[in-house]
Amino acid sequence: MDKKEKLNYISARKDATIKEVMENIEKAGSKIAFVTDENKKLIGVVSDGDMRRALLAGKNLDIRVENIMTKNPIMAREGAPATELLDKMLEKSIQEIPLVDKNGVLVSFVTLSELKSIPLSSPDITHKEVEIISQVLSTPYLSIGPRVKEFEKKMAEYVGVKYAVAVNSGTSGLHLCVRSLDIKDGDEVITTPFSFIASANCMLFERAKPVFVDIDENTLCIDVNKIEEKITKKTKAILPVHIFGHPCEMDKIMEIAQKHNLAVIEDACESLGSEYKNKKTGSFGNAAVFAFYPNKQITTGEGGIVITNDEKTAKLCQSMRNQGRDEGDSWLSHSRLGYNYRMTEVSAALGVTQMERIKEILGKREAVAQAYNKKLADIGGIKIPFVEKNVKMSWFVYVVRLDERFSRKDRDKITQKLKEMGISARDYFPPIHLEPFYVEMFGYKTGDFPVTEKVSESTIALPFYNNLTEKEIDYIANSLRQIIQSLDNT
Repeated sequence: MDKKEKLNYISARKDATIKEVMENIEKAGSKIAFVTDENKKLIGVVSDGDMRRALLAGKNLDIRVENIMTKNPIMAREGAPATELLDKMLEKSIQEIPLVDKNGVLVSFVTLSELKSIPLSSPDITHKEVEIISQVLSTPYLSIGPRVKEFEKKMAEYVGVKYAVAVNSGTSGLHLCVRSLDIKDGDEVITTPFSFIASANCMLFERAKPVFVDIDENTLCIDVNKIEEKITKKTKAILPVHIFGHPCEMDKIMEIAQKHNLAVIEDACESLGSEYKNKKTGSFGNAAVFAFYPNKQITTGEGGIVITNDEKTAKLCQSMRNQGRDEGDSWLSHSRLGYNYRMTEVSAALGVTQMERIKEILGKREAVAQAYNKKLADIGGIKIPFVEKNVKMSWFVYVVRLDERFSRKDRDKITQKLKEMGISARDYFPPIHLEPFYVEMFGYKTGDFPVTEKVSESTIALPFYNNLTEKEIDYIANSLRQIIQSLDNT
C-alpha cells in the first residue's frame, strides 16, 4: 500500500477500540497508531506493545485507545528538515514520527528508514586522504611508484618486521604466501572453518587441501588443543585466522609448528593493530597478510599486504605480484609464473595517510566497541564479544551472539527486523565447510565442526565504523532490546 493509504490505517480516532486499532495496524504492517480527536488533531500515540500490556492487565478489546495512549507524543511540523527529524528519532529511539500542520492536524508521517539506513560499515576518509590522492593524480605515477614503497615501509615498521609487499587484495596476499612457501598439489594446510572464505580458498588455488580444525567457543579462533590431531605426513603449514581482530594463541601455534616443522601463515586481514602478549599480530609466523577493504581498520579501497621477516619470501612475493618479474627484469622478461597483483599508487597513497592516522582510527573503533559493550550488557539473551585478558583487540567488526534459547530462525528474524528499522545487520560468518562447493569437493556435512556451526547460527554483526554516533548506538541497542523482548513474549 502507498503511504497515504497506510496513514489511513494507522490513524485512529480517540474513541476507536483496541480491537479496531490492532486490526488496522496489522493490515498496515505497523506497530504504532496515531490517535486524533474529532478535528483530526494529533493527541497521542499507541503502540502494539501498549495494547498487549493493557490486555494482559485485564482490559478488554472494547476499551477505547484514548484510555491507554501516550499523551503529548513526539511529533514534528510538516516540512521540518530531515536532519531535525533524524535527530529526534535517534534521540527517542522511535521508528516513525507523525507530521502535523500549523494547527496540529495529522497530515503525514516519516519512518527512520526513509531518512537514513545505518550501514554495516563506513570508511573514515578525511581531507587529508583526498589531498594526497589529488597529489598522486598530478604525477606520472599511477602504478609502480614511490607511494607503494612508502606504504610498505610504514606497514613493516608498524608491525615490527623487515619486509612488506603491497598487493591488490588480502586474497592475493594469501595466495602469494601459499606459493612462496611451496605449498602445492597434495599438501595440507590446517586452518579454521570460521572465517571469510579466502583463508581456505587460497590453498585450493594451488590444489592443496585446507584441513579444518574447530574453534574455541569464546575467542572464536582456531582451537589450538585440536591442531595436532589433524597433522599428517601431508601437512605443510598452519594458517590461523585472527578472527574479527581477536588474536589467536600464537605461542602455542608456533610451538606446534616448530615441533612438526610446519610453516605458519597468519591471516591477519582483520587484525591490524591487535596484539598477543604485547606483540603485534602478523609478526609471529613465516608470513602474514593484512587487508584493506573499506570495512577494515584502515582502507586502501581495495588492497592487502604481505608481511614477513624472510627475505626470500619477500622477493618471491614481489616477483609474483608483478607478473613474475625479478628485480632488474625488463618489462617483457618474466623469471617465473606470476600475476597482476600490484597495488596502485592511488591505493597506496590512501594507505599512507590512513596509517598516519592509525592511533586515532583504532581509538575511535575502541570507543564505539566499548559504547556497545556498555549499552548491550543488560539485554537478556545477548552475549557481547569476548576478549581474552592477554590480548589487545583491534576491532574489525562488532558481532554479538544470541544465547541458546534462540534458534537460527530467531536470529534471522532479528536481523530482518533490524533492517526494517533502518539498521544494517547480518550473520557473520557462515561455516566454510558447509559452502556448497566445499560440500561437493570434500563431502563435509552438518555436525562435522559443531562449535563453528553453533556459533555461526547465533551471530549478528551490528553496524560498526569509526564515526558511528552515540545516538545511533543508542538507537541500535534500544531497537535490539525491543526485538529481543518481543520474541521472548511470543
